[in-house]
Amino acid sequence: MPEVPGAGGGDARVAPLLTALTLHTRLYANCLAGMSDEAASRRPSAHTNSAAFIAAHVADSRFFLAGVVGVTPANPLADHLAGAASIGELASCPSVAESLAAWETVSAPLVAQLARLDAATLDRPAPQRFPVDDRSILGAIAFLAHHEAYHIGQLALLRKYAGLPAMSYAARPAAAP
Repeated sequence: MPEVPGAGGGDARVAPLLTALTLHTRLYANCLAGMSDEAASRRPSAHTNSAAFIAAHVADSRFFLAGVVGVTPANPLADHLAGAASIGELASCPSVAESLAAWETVSAPLVAQLARLDAATLDRPAPQRFPVDDRSILGAIAFLAHHEAYHIGQLALLRKYAGLPAMSYAARPAAAP
């Protein structure tokens, strides 16, 4: 396989997934920008998740993806989410700030590792089955990138439900020194 230009010699098949995951890194934060914990905890109905739960779930899933590709930072949300398969099973939901901090902790190391993955690694069997035909690590990455996009769309909708302006695709301004 050809190498990804400027990506540390990784397999070129990862390039579009890197583009998507890098975009997701920004959009996730943009969805949660200015959202209070109170607003994030609101649910449109008893059958709908809150933005706080979705934010925690997506950040937790990104830690899972990082583990699939060999990056294992400690997941600060693990205690909140341990054993919970749904919002109703949570003992406590992380705050928006906690989920954002967790997201930021895992995102840069994940993207850096993805850029380095070689064909042999990408072609290995995934550690679990996902609802895609490709059962490889590459297929797992593709599914989990889709999973993030799906939930980022939900966060964008819940942002509007909270009375906030639509999610922006724009880059966040750099923090002042």
